[in-house]
Amino acid sequence: MASNQYDVAVIGAGPGGYVAAIRAAQLGARVAIVEKQYLGGTCLNVGCIPSKAMLHIAEVMHSVASMGELGIEFPQPPTFDMHKAVAFTDSVVKRMTGGIGVLMKGNRIEVFDGLGTVDASRNVTVTRSESTKSDGSPQQFSAEKIILATGSVPLLPPFPGIDGRNVINSDTCWHLPKLPESIICVGGGVIGVELACMFNGIGSQVTIVEMLPSVMAPVDDEVRNLLVRSLSKRGITIATNAKVESITDEGNLKKVTASTPKGEQSISGEYVLIAVSRRANTSGLEQLMEQGLDNDRGRVRANERMETNLPGIYAIGDLVHGAGLAHVASTEGEVAADNAMGHSARMDYDVVPNPIYTFPEIAFVGLTEAQAKEHYSDVRVERFPWVANGKAVGSANTEGFTKVILGKHN
Repeated sequence: MASNQYDVAVIGAGPGGYVAAIRAAQLGARVAIVEKQYLGGTCLNVGCIPSKAMLHIAEVMHSVASMGELGIEFPQPPTFDMHKAVAFTDSVVKRMTGGIGVLMKGNRIEVFDGLGTVDASRNVTVTRSESTKSDGSPQQFSAEKIILATGSVPLLPPFPGIDGRNVINSDTCWHLPKLPESIICVGGGVIGVELACMFNGIGSQVTIVEMLPSVMAPVDDEVRNLLVRSLSKRGITIATNAKVESITDEGNLKKVTASTPKGEQSISGEYVLIAVSRRANTSGLEQLMEQGLDNDRGRVRANERMETNLPGIYAIGDLVHGAGLAHVASTEGEVAADNAMGHSARMDYDVVPNPIYTFPEIAFVGLTEAQAKEHYSDVRVERFPWVANGKAVGSANTEGFTKVILGKHN
């Protein structure tokens, strides 16, 4: 095989891409992976991992504040050091991304650092100063099969003022110069509420602005109601049915103006965090789109084998759907690699675990109560409150419940 020819090329080294590359290599393929930014993608660098590290800090802060009732006394209230917290988060990210590099080397996967541009003939061009050849030209190679795993980027609605100072998003909120005294979180979905809990937990005054009638719309009604009560108890303000119209400066603060059923509402804060959603990252795929890659406003269409409509080209992860779950992308990566290497594998989305790292944390799998009753008759619901659970009571952590939704066949 020529030095510039690979069995499988993976574009994007996030949780879907690097798992796909490893799986293909384990099946005997010569594999190349292209990453324009950092190994591990959004999840390891500006998503799952830094958020979990900072949420842990927030959880510890909350625990320390309530130690008195457990008989543990501190001489003075704990203080929060933003620089040390960021340093801790960075160290966690560095350790995790370093592990991905070790996995690539251990599986003899060639890593190309740069933007991968792909065409329908499965030719790849990698452009970036660090990844150019000695004569300055871009690196080029081809592959029998290509797996697109370019992930997603924050969706930034065209609000007037969205590009102003102190307006951040879920990718850029990790290295602030200091802890914001107040922050307005635009978006009440999973990303927005998780980040709202994080900033609230480390000491910021937080307001969530959501255009829908409730936050966390896809979550089970009973679970969502408990979460909203908990957020309010922690001091988080929630404004629903509020459509953002503009973001402006108000002295040293930012002002978010929103239209509501009761009229115009203005909210002020030091920072505005845009966390409405994420969109597919199609950077480098423009030529494929022109050559007929089937997509819906950037979301590439793939079947249960993760095949696109173009021969030999697969797509996985956030590029395909809006699930935003690393473990889904990883499983899709394995399915795509198996099929690319001549095996037969299919993706099943019926039973996907959904963890949400709020306070309290939420985890669910399968249908909500409302969905179950919509599709089936004779649905039975069983609940067990944590106030009756010995471990929860002994841990002074009784906020929550376990809920099981059963069909008549159960």
